[in-house]
Amino acid sequence: MPTTYYTDGSTLLNSTSIFIDAGLTTCADDGFYSDGTNSREQVNCVLLPSQVCGTCAVACGDPISAGGSQGIYLVSLDLGSDTGAVIITFNPASIPDGIRVTYNSGTYNKLSSPVDGYHASTNANNYTFVGSAGSDCGISGTTYPALTEFDYNGSSFVATGNTQSVTVAAGDVSLGVAPGNCVMVVPKISATPTLLQVAVVGPCGSTAWTIDVQCAELLTSYSSGASSWGNVNDACSDVLVASYYNAPVTGTAGSPGIHDFVFLDAYGEQALANGWYKFTGGVMNVLNGVVIETGACP
Repeated sequence: MPTTYYTDGSTLLNSTSIFIDAGLTTCADDGFYSDGTNSREQVNCVLLPSQVCGTCAVACGDPISAGGSQGIYLVSLDLGSDTGAVIITFNPASIPDGIRVTYNSGTYNKLSSPVDGYHASTNANNYTFVGSAGSDCGISGTTYPALTEFDYNGSSFVATGNTQSVTVAAGDVSLGVAPGNCVMVVPKISATPTLLQVAVVGPCGSTAWTIDVQCAELLTSYSSGASSWGNVNDACSDVLVASYYNAPVTGTAGSPGIHDFVFLDAYGEQALANGWYKFTGGVMNVLNGVVIETGACP
């Protein structure tokens, strides 16, 4: 017997949540829901942006630029069947923008800037807002009840006719100086699924940003000590018996630099634990899966 679901809007596209009762008191399970044409994922009783079919998505590997008014900008990408780490480069310029990526029922919002390193919302399901604090339009604690939704059609962003409500929690805001080309890593460990969706919120009066979603490729390894240590001297006494992997931010493939993501695996799925590590270039200090300091052994 088919299951009946209830929405708090008149259609799936203009709803914010899905429920299992007509009184809208009990949220439906996390997962994807469709009206036959549109598909949206619910996470923690919140519907994520609508998704298009994989055959309609644009191919990974080509940079995309956006510029326009306040709104929420959606890009659906077809990653193909390759496996590895999907490297996403996002440059918000100065005016703050929030980014969140969904893939294979997972949400990704951790960034590392070549200028000032790690940026991430304190909530793993929220947008991470980056940009210059000097261009902040008062986003922290603000609810934007009707942001115009724009969808990328392969050449430009076109208004869908829908709106979305976004609340910016204080923990979502990670502003400083203009962060430059921030890097995000999304692991793709199997040929399917192939659809990845990027959502960028421009909360201020205007927005301008670029994004480059590369197709999946295995990360390059480097030699490392197998354990993390609490200090430089202990790390320097270690031996290089392990192979770990970096996603370059200021370094190069196989040669980690400051602000690089570092992982146990070539897919970028398991971040290194916090602490000091010996590696082929000396020693590095890792926090939140990102290199925050490097140096030479005494």
